[in-house]
Amino acid sequence: MKLAGILGALALASPALAAPDLATMGTAERAAFLKAFPKGGELHNHLGGGTPGELLLAWAIEDGLCVDVTELAIRTACAPGLKPAADVLNDEPLRSALMDSLSTRMPGHKGRSGHDQFFTAFSRRGALPKRQGDALAETLEGLARQNTFYAELMITPQFVASRALGARVGWRGDPAATRVALSEAGLEKLVPNVIADTDAMEARARAVMKCDTPQATPGCKVTVRYLFQAMRQGPPEQTMAQLQLGVAAIAADRRWVGLQLVAPEDAPDAVRNYDVHMRIVAEVTDQGRKAPAALHAGELTLKLVTPQTLSHHIGDAVRIAGARRIGHGIALPEEQGAHALAREMAAKGIAIEVNMISNQTILEIEPEDHPYAWFRKMGVPVVLSTDDSGITRSELSGDYALTVRNGATYADLKAAARNGIAFSFLPGEGLWLDPNTYRRPARACAGQIGRETPTGACAALIAASEKAREQWRHEHLLAKFEAEYVR
Repeated sequence: MKLAGILGALALASPALAAPDLATMGTAERAAFLKAFPKGGELHNHLGGGTPGELLLAWAIEDGLCVDVTELAIRTACAPGLKPAADVLNDEPLRSALMDSLSTRMPGHKGRSGHDQFFTAFSRRGALPKRQGDALAETLEGLARQNTFYAELMITPQFVASRALGARVGWRGDPAATRVALSEAGLEKLVPNVIADTDAMEARARAVMKCDTPQATPGCKVTVRYLFQAMRQGPPEQTMAQLQLGVAAIAADRRWVGLQLVAPEDAPDAVRNYDVHMRIVAEVTDQGRKAPAALHAGELTLKLVTPQTLSHHIGDAVRIAGARRIGHGIALPEEQGAHALAREMAAKGIAIEVNMISNQTILEIEPEDHPYAWFRKMGVPVVLSTDDSGITRSELSGDYALTVRNGATYADLKAAARNGIAFSFLPGEGLWLDPNTYRRPARACAGQIGRETPTGACAALIAASEKAREQWRHEHLLAKFEAEYVR
């Protein structure tokens, strides 16, 4: 490579010469700066918890749903004693109380802890299945407003059908035998239903956003992929049916890219069956070789579980299940052999999805006490994400802002944003040879990072790789942002 090309590549790959000091910015200045900052990818976002309560109420009114005024819950079926949702809109005390019930905006609501309010809110957030596309549109629009254009969203397709089949088959003594029995019972025949549901959801979202019309909204530009989430509560065979269906969906449809295990990690079922869940994931994914998994692990503190439970969940997710990413990971410093595990995760490129606002709300971990800085010090890749922004009443830029209170610099946030694509489950060669560090661009694109249009061999790389294509777009957005806000 010519010297000019090398120098150009180094300049484009290096942090801005006059990187801003986020710690000295006022709250308003930092908020505006981070709202505009291109945040790469959102990798930990439950679609079912991403919709603001106001929008859920509006849908309930349009769809003729009702509200349980005692439980402060939206119900999809009206019954005696329930109030039509339309009556709530003009009853301000009731409407406000309902918004409290559907979110964590009011600490101590109904005497619940943040943990209990968060996890019970899902059961009160009623919406018809057809509204999943509306929820998708809301999420994509929100990301576009924040200059963020890639997302992996967690969804639970064919929940009732898959778990019912798992219940009929039962547990056959170990994951291998149960996997065979589930297939023999026709589990994989549900895959066309998953694809049809995905098609319908996306068609509705595109209609809401007016995609492919002159009035198309910015959300149409967000690339979205899906993680197949399974509930870790209930009998293991039902959880396994969901996970096994997820692997089949990933093989059949490129929009489905990975697995997740969800629900409270401290729930009795989740704790009791944790080992078997890890072995199930290992069985159905062949330790990640057939399909990648991003597992919730270490979303725990000693207020929720025993020291023994706190000591091994992340390690088991990495070493037994073969997880490629860890959701939350708060308990990593409490794990047995924590330093060795962190070094192993750094060496293998196993990222942690950090959710500052969610962790503050559910686990009572203040940003200053979060292990984020230690993750970075140990070289563990970190991505920043929202978890359930509709319940926590937040946006992705807010999680970035809280990370500054943990000591994050602009360079740290820039790396986290890039990690949001580099550690995605998108296929293809990446634009960087050193993810999490970002000093060595792919040889074909050296000297071109940040441009609007690639040329030559770089254009060929971008055309052949979904991951490089999203990275290229992000780098161009980043270059434009820095030209305006940083340099």
